[in-house]
Amino acid sequence: MQLKIVFFISFLLSVFFFSNLSFSQKSEYLGFDVLTEREYYSESDTIKIALSISIIKPYHINSYKVDDPTLITTSVSVSDSNFKILNSFFPESKKLKFEFSENEIDVYEGDITVGLNLTAGDNVKTGIYKIPVVLSFQACDDKVCYQPASLTDTIAINIDSDKKSDIVSNAGVFEKIDFTKPSDVNSSSENKSGLTENVRTESPETESDQVGDWIKEKGLFVTLLLIFIGGLALNLTPCVYPLIPITVSFFGAQSSGTKSQSFLMGIFYVLGMSITYSALGVFAALTGSLLGTALQNPFVIIFIALIMFTLGLSMFGLFEIRVPQSLAMMGNKNRSGYLGSVFMGLTVGFIAAPCIGPFVLSLLVYVGKIGNAFTGFLFFFVLSLGLGFPYIFLAASSSSIGKLPRSGEWMEGVKVIFGFILFGMAFFTLEPLIPKEIFKTAFPLYIILAGAYLILFDKKGKSAAVYTGIKYSIAILAVVYGTWNLKPEGAVEEVQWQIHSSLESIDNSIKSGNKPVMIDFYADWCAQCKELDEFTYTDPEIAELSKLFTNIKVDLTKENTEISDRFNIKGLPVVIFMNADGTEVKELRVTGFENPEEFKKKINSILN
Repeated sequence: MQLKIVFFISFLLSVFFFSNLSFSQKSEYLGFDVLTEREYYSESDTIKIALSISIIKPYHINSYKVDDPTLITTSVSVSDSNFKILNSFFPESKKLKFEFSENEIDVYEGDITVGLNLTAGDNVKTGIYKIPVVLSFQACDDKVCYQPASLTDTIAINIDSDKKSDIVSNAGVFEKIDFTKPSDVNSSSENKSGLTENVRTESPETESDQVGDWIKEKGLFVTLLLIFIGGLALNLTPCVYPLIPITVSFFGAQSSGTKSQSFLMGIFYVLGMSITYSALGVFAALTGSLLGTALQNPFVIIFIALIMFTLGLSMFGLFEIRVPQSLAMMGNKNRSGYLGSVFMGLTVGFIAAPCIGPFVLSLLVYVGKIGNAFTGFLFFFVLSLGLGFPYIFLAASSSSIGKLPRSGEWMEGVKVIFGFILFGMAFFTLEPLIPKEIFKTAFPLYIILAGAYLILFDKKGKSAAVYTGIKYSIAILAVVYGTWNLKPEGAVEEVQWQIHSSLESIDNSIKSGNKPVMIDFYADWCAQCKELDEFTYTDPEIAELSKLFTNIKVDLTKENTEISDRFNIKGLPVVIFMNADGTEVKELRVTGFENPEEFKKKINSILN
């Protein structure tokens, strides 16, 4: 009997011992341990270490890269200035769908292993260095994400050139890491949990990554087809509008030729465009997307908007755009007409180049990233084919263009409509530089005023019945569209909050209010917090009832254990209600999104 008791006690002690030694660091979400590849290293060695991470069910953690920029990525850092991370090696993540997100998210579940390559600094000599390794992460379950957290484990690195060993320790762990595929590169940064790190936390997937993933998934043929369609869509951009009369005039001047000659002239016209765009692709490949970056510069955006505005003034008669006589002569069939078409296409491509939307900008970034001049040429050559494809038929129909009326009051009216379009496009181009609340009111108001001008003041072309009908239709649509999208500032009533970030300021507001308290704990990475803001706090009745409360909003995007521990915040969102004396009514606590009707019941129960 005594022997059985001894064995039983020994069993309990061994279970306790191994449960505490299995991971150097452990939280309610995961445990992890840091291991070295070898026992000794020289000063010049690349030091390989591994993080063996076990994520506890039912939780998962986000990948080292995610598509949603509001989510916190998993990252690893070292807190020792003598050592620097060269590369990180994260495993492949899973794409899973959860209640708190509309899209699939890249996550890790279960057991994973992360590798690091470290390098020693110049000051490192023979000796044992204890290096803190920090794992930063955000844990979530199927319904909600919890506050970002971090765990630290210390690993001993023994630097001794005389005892350098090639024997691999923990071979089973290191076999799980593919050290040929680095996940990222080093850079000092501050992640969203507020920790300063000597490691790059991989940013969300960039536009170039998305293009690259598309090419890998769909193949080159489908990608080129998509680029061709994108080129066709560029004909709808504002930079092309002022070129329409130039293009019509140019091909109209060539209308005396045969259809086959006109068709061939259109092909040479597109060839001229392709020179511009292919050069753009090669330039992006050789300069690392320098042009794509420049086109995001505020000064460049303003410059493009000014060009559009100036061209719009020309439509109102301030000045006139004419095809130079020498250029027109170049297009004559007896004066190197094909060369003139190439030159005209090159000019059109140059002027239209600034009108590159997100799709083309993504293409520029991708081409710049891979640095392959041939790929840059191919992609942008296909893009130019899409842009120029309609002009081939425009050239083939040049004889019909020549029969169109070359003057008349109705054409002056058309120029006015184009002028308003150009002014609107200039305004729209400036959108990134204009405060959102101002733009969403000012832009629809401009459309309304433009439509009203065409109806009430513009009298050009009134003798042309067809033109007048089209003009009034466009004007009425503009007024209706602008009115539909006009959202004056302050149209939506919502809960008004006091924003606090410290425990002391929260306590002061609770004590000084002398009325019930509503505290909303939120974070930038919390999707359901945004739903509360959008759907619940904008309810007119809730907004009115909230005036009887002291309304406090607390930002927990960055880890704040003092506030979290005080109010027992485990996950977000959390909304708590307190009586006027500052005591929480715990049965009314909100954890997660709650629709306005249910939320009103809780507010009323406090007030009653």
